[in-house]
Amino acid sequence: MDRLHLILQRYFGHATFNPYQREIIQDLLAGRDVLAVLATGGGKSLCYQVPAVMGNGVTLVISPLIALMKDQVDDLQARGIGAEALNSSGSYRTTCRILSELEENLIQILYVSPEKAVSDDFLALVASLPVTLIAIDEAHCISMWGHQFRPEYRSLAVLKERLPGVPTVALTATATPDVRDDIARQLDLADPAVYVGSFNRENLRYAVIAKGEDPYAELRTCLQDQKGGAGIVYTATRDGAETLSARLQADGMAALPYHAGMTAAARARTQDRFLHGKAGVVCATSAFGMGIDKPDVRFVVHYDMPDTLEAYYQESGRAGRDGATGDCILFYHDDDAKRLRSFIDRDLPSEFRRDVARSKLQSMVEYCTATGCRRERLLAYFGEDFNAPCGGCDACAPQTGKVRQGRRKRGAVRSASG
Repeated sequence: MDRLHLILQRYFGHATFNPYQREIIQDLLAGRDVLAVLATGGGKSLCYQVPAVMGNGVTLVISPLIALMKDQVDDLQARGIGAEALNSSGSYRTTCRILSELEENLIQILYVSPEKAVSDDFLALVASLPVTLIAIDEAHCISMWGHQFRPEYRSLAVLKERLPGVPTVALTATATPDVRDDIARQLDLADPAVYVGSFNRENLRYAVIAKGEDPYAELRTCLQDQKGGAGIVYTATRDGAETLSARLQADGMAALPYHAGMTAAARARTQDRFLHGKAGVVCATSAFGMGIDKPDVRFVVHYDMPDTLEAYYQESGRAGRDGATGDCILFYHDDDAKRLRSFIDRDLPSEFRRDVARSKLQSMVEYCTATGCRRERLLAYFGEDFNAPCGGCDACAPQTGKVRQGRRKRGAVRSASG
């Protein structure tokens, strides 16, 4: 057994690498920049964690969410790996301790927010550190063509300027070909090795339900058909998350809300109860999910249509991370698209951003209204060929197949496990 496999087994408990992990790690150890697009559950974090354990310096990880950093740091520390995070949530005392440990070479992986990473004080700090690798997570946030553009990501190329010769790996689960090209350009990656894994999650089943006169009744039926499995119901608004969770509770389901308007303590309670099986359903806005490490989510329902296929793929992909079957059910009504178009026209600051958003929304609408294989359409959006039928969507599965179909009023399609 070579050293890579020894570290994989000893620290992370895995016997084999997922597709592309070993190749990415080897390129990084050889000093080459890498752009990696791996689906949710594909093991992106290991691509920088294994080199960090093998090296004698510090790996910088740029991560956009404080909660995600905390989960990663807690997990690594439990594995005996020196990991810490510098962000706005840390106290002065905590920051001083971390800086001291960096001077003593006790930290192997340092997580920082993008805002912190480009600040003058942090750039002065990293100049004194033995940085061996830069990892940029959720790298699609750097692209104006992406679905979660964050302006602060556009400044991250300064790390390449200040740390010449240090390899950089850009990681994301959702990037179209245009976004991949933009990531490499904006980060100034030098002749990067590009790895694009399959976007096809074979264990996930896709269905769209046309919203009729009583969408809540349809939702309740979907959840009852899940026979008690854990799942997430995404809504467009905070009020929607509160209302749905209250109605489901009244109908005897262990449902809780989650949205950015709740206190941090209340969100933490919901997350903890969900992770430990004390709440079977979380009714949430898009604030919930990134970094939530619960492998046995059996269903993800979008009660309101998201505005991009990237968002839908990422959020629905939180189902079935354990490899068992997961249902991805999306409720659709033309009013959803009209509402989202009005937000685009009102909120986005430039005509370029509005054009990009309108194009992405149109792709989302076409997915919802398509009569052919949904998996084929979803994969094609990310540049991957797939030959229908898939046998795992409401357009392809026969009555006796993995996804049961039933016609209701207004041509609605009902999908459930069984």
